[in-house]
Amino acid sequence: MWLKLLEKVLANSYKIHHHFYQLLELKRVHKSFWKKLLWSWVIFWIVICAWMFSFYNHHAIEKRKVTLASMCVERARMLQDQFNASMTHVQAISILISTFHHGKNALAIDQRTFAKYTEKTAFERPLMSGVAYAIRVLHLEREKFERQQGWSIRKMNTVQQNPVHKDIHMPEKFEPSLVQEEYAPVILAQDTVAHMVSLDLLSGKEDCDNALRARESGKGVLTTPFRLLKTNRLGVILTFAVYKRDLPSDATPKDRVEATDGYLEGIFDIESLAENLFQQFAGKKTILVNLYDTTNRSQPISMYGSEVYVDKLEHVIALNFGDPLRNHEMRCRFKHKAPLSWLAITTTGSTLVITLLLGYIVFATMNHMAKVQEEYNRMVELKKKAEAADVAKSQFLSTVSHEIRTPMHGVLGILDILLDTDLDVTQQDHVRTAQASGKTLVSLLNEVLDQAKIESGKLDLESVPFDLRAIMDDVLSLFSGKSQENGVELAVYISHHVPDMLIGDPGRFRQIITNLMGNLIKFTEKGHIFVTVHLVEEVMETTDIEREASSRNTLSGFPVPDKRRSWAGFKNIGQDGRNCSLSPDRISVIVSVEDTGEGIPQEAQPRIFTPFVQVGSSISRKQAGTGIGLSISKCLVTLMDGELGFVSIPKVGSTFTFTASFTIGCSKQSKIIYPEFQCMRALVVDSRQVRAIVSKYHVQRLGIQVEVVPSLDHALSTISIGNAIFSMVLVEQVVWDADSAVSSLFVNKLRKLDQQLSSKLFILANSVNHSKKRDMLELHGLSIIMKPLRSSMLAASLQRAIGVGNKGNLRELSSLSISGLLAGRKILVVDDNYVNLKVAAGALKRYGSLMWSWLRVARRHSLFSSLLTHLMPASWTSKCLQ
Repeated sequence: MWLKLLEKVLANSYKIHHHFYQLLELKRVHKSFWKKLLWSWVIFWIVICAWMFSFYNHHAIEKRKVTLASMCVERARMLQDQFNASMTHVQAISILISTFHHGKNALAIDQRTFAKYTEKTAFERPLMSGVAYAIRVLHLEREKFERQQGWSIRKMNTVQQNPVHKDIHMPEKFEPSLVQEEYAPVILAQDTVAHMVSLDLLSGKEDCDNALRARESGKGVLTTPFRLLKTNRLGVILTFAVYKRDLPSDATPKDRVEATDGYLEGIFDIESLAENLFQQFAGKKTILVNLYDTTNRSQPISMYGSEVYVDKLEHVIALNFGDPLRNHEMRCRFKHKAPLSWLAITTTGSTLVITLLLGYIVFATMNHMAKVQEEYNRMVELKKKAEAADVAKSQFLSTVSHEIRTPMHGVLGILDILLDTDLDVTQQDHVRTAQASGKTLVSLLNEVLDQAKIESGKLDLESVPFDLRAIMDDVLSLFSGKSQENGVELAVYISHHVPDMLIGDPGRFRQIITNLMGNLIKFTEKGHIFVTVHLVEEVMETTDIEREASSRNTLSGFPVPDKRRSWAGFKNIGQDGRNCSLSPDRISVIVSVEDTGEGIPQEAQPRIFTPFVQVGSSISRKQAGTGIGLSISKCLVTLMDGELGFVSIPKVGSTFTFTASFTIGCSKQSKIIYPEFQCMRALVVDSRQVRAIVSKYHVQRLGIQVEVVPSLDHALSTISIGNAIFSMVLVEQVVWDADSAVSSLFVNKLRKLDQQLSSKLFILANSVNHSKKRDMLELHGLSIIMKPLRSSMLAASLQRAIGVGNKGNLRELSSLSISGLLAGRKILVVDDNYVNLKVAAGALKRYGSLMWSWLRVARRHSLFSSLLTHLMPASWTSKCLQ
């Protein structure tokens, strides 16, 4: 509490000092007044500290009492429980003797049997050192009894009270018992008290009183503490009467005496047994325990413990050992005297120190007000300089990156032109290596520039209409070569709920997807990379892909992490999947990119979005990169009112998921549809459901109706039924390669069914590396469609094979269309950079033999204006100059 008060005072010290300063200036209070006020402050808090010390010390004493009581209660409970257990077992032995020793014609229990039984059941009597049974013998029966037993009944009170140091007890030293009405000689005894055999319990005062009370009451009774035979240690004896027959609960003492058959005694060696019991407690050395027989309150008898103690604090607990005529107590004290309370000392001391410190702060800081103000002004100047330096840094990065990119684009252009020249294989490899390095450098410059813009807060997003599906096709084209080279399947699936046109920043959205896929494809050597796009509302329900997907039923069959864990921590997604902060004309899409690569180690996952930090030191050597792509992506997602998360399992793969908000755009006036594919039906053969859904999605984008079957046999059955006419059959390469005999049989049967349909059979291949496999496919007259699937590529492949639309090669088509546009045209290239002029001229000269008859290169604006005047009409020239 006081520390919090100090923090608040320090935080507002400037205001306090300012008010004191104004008070001194306005009221002109004399310095002696402040001295008196300071002394009053100190004395007041000294009194408060003294009271606090007394309060905390008293609290410590009360806590000490509670601790002592708890420890004492614990020991008393254990002692009480173990005594009750011992007493219950002794009573059970008395019933056993009554049943088997006296209830049979022949004696069923002899000394040997009794000794063995009591030894094996000693654990049931943890506080008892021995058990003995004495039979009731009348004087008339004494002589007969002694002849049967082979020994004489001896009395106990002639034994010396000095300690016996010998282990063997000699009964012949005891004198015969005197003549009396009845005797109670011990006939059965545990080995530990075997010396009691033949001794008359009624000849001893304590044992006699105990036996008489036990047979009259029918309950267990205790003796007063006395020195035990042989050990000379302090103990008590528990006595139960053994009756000849069962007695009613309301039997009179006279009836009980007449029915008495003997006495069962349990001997408690209080000192040794209590010591062994209390040794079990970890805090045995912390407190002192005393046991007392308080039957006589004026003169209690100490049964266990030392009378020497230094701490007066005491806790007393009454013990109930089952004998209503005897009272016992446990008294506990701490072994050492209570130390002073450290809480009281530290709290009081710290309060006093804080009080003095506050007084010092109030007066000392007033003299440093001018210095504080000076430091404040200096910090304001430094802040301005730092902000100016930050602006200068951003401008420098922007300028330098632009100036570096200009010659780098020239280098890349010249290298691209150089590849069109006659080069041998080694030279082409060198040029391609230089070109790849240049592209990497340009990408690095773009990332550094983006990072600088993000840090300066000057990164703005555009708001233009764009086609999300076209962007995803472009990204697939960018990575298709790398995926085919690695044998990794690359695919995209976009839900039909996502609108065709959105309004946002397509460039930055493409940058996020490119960064994520670029990172994943570096570390994926097998399996797949799969991109899915849905509305956020769909993730709370079961989508088509989610319905078919599981840990193993994936695009490539390799296991992937549960993608739902990647967006589990998103805060903007409500339970219904809606972003409450969005207006009605805006939607939020969720994009997941999953791979089956190496995964991210657990120790590296917390820093995955930290700029310029990579997963490990070896990553930067194996794969090129700066470690800022994910950081930039996270910032871009935040600017799009979204969130970015991931889930990764080492050696399994990773899934990155992000959300982004866009405005719903107007639908296209004329949606791009290939008219030649209208009313066509296609049959997709794929045994993997997720992959089949992706293939179906891309074929349907062309306006083709699609049906999916899991095998070639199902495909033949579907075609032979004849309910629907299929224009084409697309077979997944995995299905086709599973059994070459089945595949050949399928082609033959297909030709018999429909000669024309067999020429429209396509293989969806991720990579066809072996020339033999490609030749075999061409031998059957099959067409190969390479993955990843994109609408334009898929349409061109189908057009060439089916014979509809434009049948030419895409590259040739694009070349012919450019040739037609530029044929006979006069082209003027204007640039103030000579390298750029050479790159542009080289690029245009690729079509020079086909397209133009005149080409001029100009560098100056004046020449540009003069040439425009001669080459174009006046109206065109004015527009161009504007």
